Amino acid sequence: MATPVDFPKYLQSLVESYKKQQHLYTLTDLQVEVRVEITPEDRRSQPRSAQNKPETKIERLEVLAGLRKYVQQGKVLLLGKPGSGKSTVLQRFRWELALEALNEGDRQIPVLVQLRSDRSIVEAICAEFRQAKLRVSDTEVEDLLFDGKLLLLLDGLNEMPSQQRRQELQLFRDDNSDTPMIFTTRDLALGGSLGIEQQLAMCPLTQPQMREFVHKHLPQHGDLLLRQLRDRLREIAETPLLLEMMCKVFKNTGKIPQSKGELFQEFDRQYEEFKGGASVSDDFRRFKSEVLQQLAFVMLQGDSQPPSDGWVAISRDRAEEILECWLRDRGVVDAPTKAKEWLEDLLEHHLLQVAAKPEEIEFHHQLFQEYYAARALLKLLVEKHPDALEDERLQHFYLNYFKWTEPLAFMLSLLRDEVQAVRVVRLALEVDWRLGARLAGEVQREFQKRTVGLVDELDVPRWLKVELLDEVRSDEAIPGLLKLTEHSDSDVRWRAADALGKIGDEKVIPGLLKLVEDSESDVRSRAVYALGEIGDAQAIAGLLKLVEASESDLRSSAAYALGKIGDAQAIPGLLKLVEDSNFDVRSRAAYALGKIGDAQAIAGLLKLVEDSNFDVRSSAADALGKIGDAQAIPGLLKLVKHSEFDVRSSAADALGKIGDAQAIPGLLKLVEHSDSDVRWIAAYALGKIGDAQAIPGLLKLVEDSESDVRRIAAYALGKIGDEKAIAGLLKLVEDSDSDVRWRAADVLGKIGDAQAIPGLLKLVEHSDSDVRWRAADALGKIGGEKVIPGLLKLVEDSDSDARRSAAYALGKIGDAQAISGLLKLVEHSDSDVRRSAADALGKIGGEKVIPGLLKLVEDSDYFVRSSAAYALGKIGDAQAIPGLLKLVEHSNFDVRRSAADALGKIGDAQAIPGLLKLVEHSNSDVRRIAADALGKI
Repeated sequence: MATPVDFPKYLQSLVESYKKQQHLYTLTDLQVEVRVEITPEDRRSQPRSAQNKPETKIERLEVLAGLRKYVQQGKVLLLGKPGSGKSTVLQRFRWELALEALNEGDRQIPVLVQLRSDRSIVEAICAEFRQAKLRVSDTEVEDLLFDGKLLLLLDGLNEMPSQQRRQELQLFRDDNSDTPMIFTTRDLALGGSLGIEQQLAMCPLTQPQMREFVHKHLPQHGDLLLRQLRDRLREIAETPLLLEMMCKVFKNTGKIPQSKGELFQEFDRQYEEFKGGASVSDDFRRFKSEVLQQLAFVMLQGDSQPPSDGWVAISRDRAEEILECWLRDRGVVDAPTKAKEWLEDLLEHHLLQVAAKPEEIEFHHQLFQEYYAARALLKLLVEKHPDALEDERLQHFYLNYFKWTEPLAFMLSLLRDEVQAVRVVRLALEVDWRLGARLAGEVQREFQKRTVGLVDELDVPRWLKVELLDEVRSDEAIPGLLKLTEHSDSDVRWRAADALGKIGDEKVIPGLLKLVEDSESDVRSRAVYALGEIGDAQAIAGLLKLVEASESDLRSSAAYALGKIGDAQAIPGLLKLVEDSNFDVRSRAAYALGKIGDAQAIAGLLKLVEDSNFDVRSSAADALGKIGDAQAIPGLLKLVKHSEFDVRSSAADALGKIGDAQAIPGLLKLVEHSDSDVRWIAAYALGKIGDAQAIPGLLKLVEDSESDVRRIAAYALGKIGDEKAIAGLLKLVEDSDSDVRWRAADVLGKIGDAQAIPGLLKLVEHSDSDVRWRAADALGKIGGEKVIPGLLKLVEDSDSDARRSAAYALGKIGDAQAISGLLKLVEHSDSDVRRSAADALGKIGGEKVIPGLLKLVEDSDYFVRSSAAYALGKIGDAQAIPGLLKLVEHSNFDVRRSAADALGKIGDAQAIPGLLKLVEHSNSDVRRIAADALGKI
């Protein structure tokens, strides 16, 4: 019988790995839009028409809330512009799901799959588990899917490497129809939608979000950047990636680029400063941009016969061939060597990285690949290449293909020739109106009057004219759109309102305020949303009039917009909406009050926490938590005893967010409640508050009859982190429930008090391997000589996880007493154990460990070799030099490189004669590696 997958270990690895990149998710309120069909019976207000036809409503939600809501209903497709944060959102969502599964149990396990990899989905899932050092077979994955254990996050539908993989994905999706899946893509034209109806669209950053982001990244100079950008903020920095680049460039220069292309150009120029400089090959710095341009251009071209989508990742060998061919054509001597050297420099010090498959490479982000391809395209135009100069050839080779849209946009933003810019836009309009409209807004600012004029002059239906001007996203489109807000067709008016909101210029506010009084509710509602997106307080007075509107959708939209603006002037109007008859209005009002964050709202929100509708209760509790005022505590404590679980949960969550010790006495009473759900919620809230006053009550829960309660008690005690909890936690390490055991051991390790050592050492001999390895992990965190004998026993344990944990713990402690036990593991059959031994020996250091590490540098497993070489370099003892010099000539490239890297780190002149011999080696890789090591010495 197969060993069950150690999900807690996998989930913990996700939580730990996310800690290193948690700073990337700086915007917590990124928004998504979804079109929702509302049937008459779903409405709480009067139906729109006598025919009772369903109507479409655009719902706007915070992106994580939207994913949670709609993934419960089936498959979800998350659409967004390049750099809008789709991948970052999935990583954040995976982390949140992992935390919830650890703390609450009985949750689906999140697995993130990068679709750009040329692997099957099942293989990619196995690879994700392998990252956490779990061996899971294809058959086990199939079983997990069949049993409904997984929630899949599939990133980059548009980046799939082949049509075959797309077809396989479609079959996989059909075969696993009950498995929740979230897909991301940048464009439905690239990769399709797989027939997924539930589509969430990432919204551009609003002005308030942009300001918040800038102040977080530039706390001292944020206002200066914002003053320089003014109304151009949305134009060139409407996604998190672009805005982060803008902040970095501005911090270095104090100036802002004039377009998206110039932003990337300046980022490219300053990249070495961001990275802190590095030792690179001769001439690399002078040619790096050209090398990247050539590589990006050929990758995007893909196969010409038949035409392909282009390559997001390619093999290292293919990349070397591309560069070698290019260098040879330029007359470079020893092109093969230069190609290898420069590619290595790009991977180590610039914007290339190793892909999901170790033998493949890719750009850090697809936008960088497209930028460099654009630079190559611009060169074709400037040098008057026939493919760019002849109209039909430009259309045939570039304007006809979706894959060239972003590079063309980049190119036009850099092109300083107005005649050529207008020509490209005109040719694009002949191929496709939407493409031409998109490119019209990408040309340099001073050319946009002419290019946007080309779009405005098109003889097309007015609804389509609005969509095309919307695509332009330039303030040059404002006059045309304002005219269309007065069109007789309401469909045209609401589309115009939507487009004006996306442009986001304060100049459009008067026109939108007129539409707020339009005769059609759809137009009014869309105008209100647009005002919320612009986020300017000028709109508040007009929006407050809508609090009394007869249509519930309009009241709901007004509440949402007032929350987005976030000004306390709106509170009286929103408090009226707290008592609205429509649940959606009440929910939006609660959300808005939370965004404003003023204590005036507490009384109204406390009423809503008892609302009959779950969404309203949840929004109200969340708002109270955001406001964070202790005035709410008495009311929330009453609600923790509410008969309905959702009310109790929302109230306790809010108490945890407020985090005030005043709540502790009331919560401690609930620890003894007869309902286990109430006990669980009370423990969770006490953990969030994190005060030692709660420990006696939580220790009672250590012996609770419900394993979920015991687990959350361990979690809460860990959050408090006080030594008084040790006795109770030691009991939990032997709990009958494995999730409780690992949580308790983990908490003991975090508390890190030596009082726990005797109890944990007993557990080293426990019959359950899960208990043994968790105990080893905790002992390693506590450290000290006393734990070494127990850990050395575990080094020879029958369970690989126990051995690995013990080896890691011994390395962390770093005491020489452990060396003999670790050296036994050098020849262990399990590569993970050998790798752990190498890491541990490197951390302990000293002469005695060198022979064992030299054996491991020749190991069959790449990760073991790498760990051993790194350890030898870290120890830095010249005794290792003779053995490492032999390995520089090893038949395997990775062994050669690891050995040379270690020699460079040791930095002893004894290595120089041997390395000088290798500089003349017949193998160019050996020569390069030896030269690199000499440079470091």
